[in-house]
Amino acid sequence: MRTRFDSELETLYVDMIKMGSLTENALKVLQDALSGISRKSLDSIQDISHEIDEKEREIEALCLRLLLRRQPVARDLRTISSAMKMISDIERIGDNAGDIAEILPFISSEDLTVRVGLDKMIGTVISMMTGAVDAFVHSDLKRASEVIAMDDEADNAFVNAKQMVTDMIRQGDKNAQEAPDLLMIAKYLERMGDHAASLARWVLNGLDASGDWINNPVKVE
Repeated sequence: MRTRFDSELETLYVDMIKMGSLTENALKVLQDALSGISRKSLDSIQDISHEIDEKEREIEALCLRLLLRRQPVARDLRTISSAMKMISDIERIGDNAGDIAEILPFISSEDLTVRVGLDKMIGTVISMMTGAVDAFVHSDLKRASEVIAMDDEADNAFVNAKQMVTDMIRQGDKNAQEAPDLLMIAKYLERMGDHAASLARWVLNGLDASGDWINNPVKVE
């Protein structure tokens, strides 16, 4: 029975990696667009978002099966519970990627996103999201803590982007009419950073100092 459970638990880890990889793919398409490299693949983000939703449902079903049929011990219970919380945040990151993909075509000048620093923000979000999933799979306290610390970078980048957009409007910049869209994209990126930090907190609060899953992690708001 335990061998079967361990096999399904391994499937959970693999599926978490796959969901994270799908989300990373969507973010990298956005990264190319926000860096002014290419917007040609933006339409693919909606398809990737659907795949992320499907993977979320698969993982949720697997987690429920493990909880209801296998009667996991406390350590395994925390792993499964954390995974169920994490997939919600990953799915929201994918949704936000889709939201940005819908707005970007209305930004006429591709260098505007670089000028506002959105290319750097998406780079930070990618590092945070992939780092959090990796921390979960490897029960890595240090990696999870690093991801949480990176949230300050995303927040500061948002503040800077907001200031730049404000300056565009105040100075009567020729692209000032696109300021609301730029600000909206920056806000979505800031939210994505928050979700990535939340992923890491679920990992961090579910592990003890030795890297083992504990029974009573602190509740993450």
